[in-house]
Amino acid sequence: MFRRRSFTMKIGIIGTGNIGKTLIRRLSAAGHEVKAANSRGPETIEADVLASGGRAVTAAEAVVHVDVVILSIPFASIAQVAPLIAKVPDGTVVLDTSNYFPFRDTEIAAIEAGQPESLWASEQLGRPIVKAWNSIGSESFAHRSRPAGSADRIALPVAADSRRERELAMALVEDTGFDAFDAGPLAESWRQQPGTPGYCTDLTRRELPDALAAADAARAPKRRDLGLAVVQERFGAGEQPDGEYLVRLNRAMCM
Repeated sequence: MFRRRSFTMKIGIIGTGNIGKTLIRRLSAAGHEVKAANSRGPETIEADVLASGGRAVTAAEAVVHVDVVILSIPFASIAQVAPLIAKVPDGTVVLDTSNYFPFRDTEIAAIEAGQPESLWASEQLGRPIVKAWNSIGSESFAHRSRPAGSADRIALPVAADSRRERELAMALVEDTGFDAFDAGPLAESWRQQPGTPGYCTDLTRRELPDALAAADAARAPKRRDLGLAVVQERFGAGEQPDGEYLVRLNRAMCM
């Protein structure tokens, strides 16, 4: 069991998609000093996203004088923000919430050959990173937070090579309303990638360890792509299934 940190952190969040918006709201509501940025400029960040105390800034401003930088951007954009992250001090923790989907991101040879997504991202950024919040769907993240100790509280895996960085990220996961689970080093983060039993299946702390242990590196990409095919066949272009449907689908296919 990790020791939960209770102090206020200065956090820069780059990305205001569905996961990024919830991160901004939850972490600022928890008392952290949050700066929020996206690729379109601070004026495009909606007021309701900042209602809990987050502050809209440019991407360059978001990474200055912060304890933590959270990247909540499409996986294909990781390399594009590398010059920005290169300016971040070594002591600043960098977290990544993204997932690789070849239909969207174009195929990346190293990942197709089996390299964990987070190790590839770390190489692009030229520094260690933490993987967190990538294993939950946006609807569950927005609506299924629970107080600590709740029997149905969803657990989220956190992977990093540095124990200090892992524990800091786990404290932030707890602050967003979910149980944090120590998922070990970054090399093991493939166990929380799309197509695995721990990805978007909304498991509790009791259930998650077995799901991570049961992950199959060879089958995960096939299940990821099959799940996408099922959604496309069932809903067609322009339609999106709700979060509960995706959880049921992932459980049926991956567990």
